[in-house]
Amino acid sequence: MSSWLPSWMVWGDKGPTKPMHATDAMHHPSVRMRFSQYLDNIDPPKSFRAAEVAQEFTYDELVKLGYKKWEEIMPAVIELAFEMRAIGHCEILKGGKVLGDDVTSWDIQGSANMSIKLVLGVAAATKSGVQGAYAVPLVV
Repeated sequence: MSSWLPSWMVWGDKGPTKPMHATDAMHHPSVRMRFSQYLDNIDPPKSFRAAEVAQEFTYDELVKLGYKKWEEIMPAVIELAFEMRAIGHCEILKGGKVLGDDVTSWDIQGSANMSIKLVLGVAAATKSGVQGAYAVPLVV
């Protein structure tokens, strides 16, 4: 018996799918696009949860990133939220209170309940057609 197998028998037709690290997945175009869609379609003072973004992924999109469940992509969404906060595009709330700049994604516990709120100045820029750093998917 031969030990050689064609790659499609080992990995299927999608190729190897080991899970991406959160810092790699947050830079993936599909993750940035989903997050940007939420930011672009929310008006202050409303907010959205990071879990809402993660739950938008289809099974096929998750598989391409090496995941099986939406919970597995949550760290990437949270990392992206903190990156967007660092450049001034959103605020992060926990328990209804805005988190300070000294709080990092590693400090968050129960992050599925974390909310993201669009910063007012950025909302005005994107609604008027001015392209911010996140207004057009795949630019960042």
